[in-house]
Amino acid sequence: MRETVPSPSDPKAFFREAPGIVGPGHFLDDAAALGPLAENTLGLHRPLAAAVFPATAGEVAALVRLACATGTPLYPVSRGRNVGYGDKSPVLPGQVLLELSRMRAIRDYDPGLGTVVVEAGVSQQDLYDFLVREHAPYWMDATGAGREASIVGNALEGGFGHTPLGNHREEFTDAEVVLGNGDRIRTGLFPGFGPDLKGLFVQSNFGVVTAVRIPLLPKPERFESFVLRCDAPDGLGPMIEILRRLRQEGVVRSCVHVANPVRYLMSSRLCPPAFRDRVVGDLDAMRIMSSRLLPVGYWNAAGGLYGLKPVVAAHGRRLKEAFRGVATVRRFSDARLSFLHRIVGGLGELGLSEATKIRESLESFQHIHALMQGVPSDEAYRNILWRVARPEDLGLIWFAPTVAATRGEAERLAAVAGPLFAAHGFEMPLTLTLVTAERLVGILNIVFNRRDEAEKARAHALYQALRTTFAASSIPTYRSSILGMEGLRHPDPAMGRTLSRLKSVLDPCDILARGRYGIGLPGEADERVGRSSPG
Repeated sequence: MRETVPSPSDPKAFFREAPGIVGPGHFLDDAAALGPLAENTLGLHRPLAAAVFPATAGEVAALVRLACATGTPLYPVSRGRNVGYGDKSPVLPGQVLLELSRMRAIRDYDPGLGTVVVEAGVSQQDLYDFLVREHAPYWMDATGAGREASIVGNALEGGFGHTPLGNHREEFTDAEVVLGNGDRIRTGLFPGFGPDLKGLFVQSNFGVVTAVRIPLLPKPERFESFVLRCDAPDGLGPMIEILRRLRQEGVVRSCVHVANPVRYLMSSRLCPPAFRDRVVGDLDAMRIMSSRLLPVGYWNAAGGLYGLKPVVAAHGRRLKEAFRGVATVRRFSDARLSFLHRIVGGLGELGLSEATKIRESLESFQHIHALMQGVPSDEAYRNILWRVARPEDLGLIWFAPTVAATRGEAERLAAVAGPLFAAHGFEMPLTLTLVTAERLVGILNIVFNRRDEAEKARAHALYQALRTTFAASSIPTYRSSILGMEGLRHPDPAMGRTLSRLKSVLDPCDILARGRYGIGLPGEADERVGRSSPG
């Protein structure tokens, strides 16, 4: 049964009382200060009513109770680095941004068990630096989202990284949560007593997660990254089949990222001047990116091998054997990469023109190699502008369908997306990541100038075409941007009704992240759209 809640008799009370909860300088309601906080790469206008920056879970709970009593909608973010999905912008306008970036405590590090608790404002760089200071015998898992990305925020969006702990949706426990009525709970350690509720707070709007416990990866005796190159245009399916089998065997335990040449190019370089006014295709990207040391194929993959020296050696042999006749396998240790850098440096001193291309290829791969060891990097963001001259003009939308890890499904995903990108006049950078042995996540992105209204309209049209066409093809997305998110409904009506009932219990005032993933109170889903904050 839905709880009885107080009527919002004085909506302005939140704006009067919230500053006293968080202290001077941590509450903003000036339009000039709020404008930059609502900027996003989608090119959407989502004005904020205010922004508040608590430093503790106690302050979060007090703010939520106040918001519940006054009917003030809050939009929680960890650090707001959700680039390409909406940044800090709310799904619906007029909400109060509840940003947790001041909550940066790293606590309860257990050097024996290899676990640590991180608060919502802890960035990837924060945790990496902490482990270095502690001389910890562990690596963290890192995503390509940059040094300042929140660890908690990525997990709650279902994100993934590179190491054997790369499935972030699964690799956390004991979440500390403030519910929509201000109650504070911990979801617990498992095995343990009662149900595990942590999954309720992934891609939902039931509570504000202020901290989670995450596992760390013991530093292996031996680590090698590997690169696969397939020169056949139809090689994607066979690669996926082999990688799935190797993952099932335990030979490959990391996430493996399979990419087309356009993805490799757009991740490592700005748009070449010759292509300022025309679309780069796969053959173009292969020609631009390939060097004698690291040639680029139609399909390319990167992953890691972790373990004892003889185990990694055996797994490396199995990897090469499995891909014989399908793809070339190259393995890299830290020592081998350092040696190659020295060799290439010598070639450059001799004035050999090929040396520059090889050096650029090596430097690009060095960041991927380090990510597989838990070293966060901003490398992807250095080139993300593509054709856009200024960061403030960047338009970027991610689209992320997910399919079974089979040959047919991987090929179907690529075949559905390709004609849509071509029809709308955009390059198609595609990555397919084997997040588990059973599931692939496709990552596609649209890069445009968001200040150019015609180009923005074309980008939005492509995004809507992707959503519509993939839904019609029964290919779901694993994650969504806020563009059109308020109109989302769970494909299973019974599940949708269940989520609404959970919302009524866990957030009875309907104040948390209205419109997020389309979850609303029973019977109020359509009514919620367009509702704005009082005051």
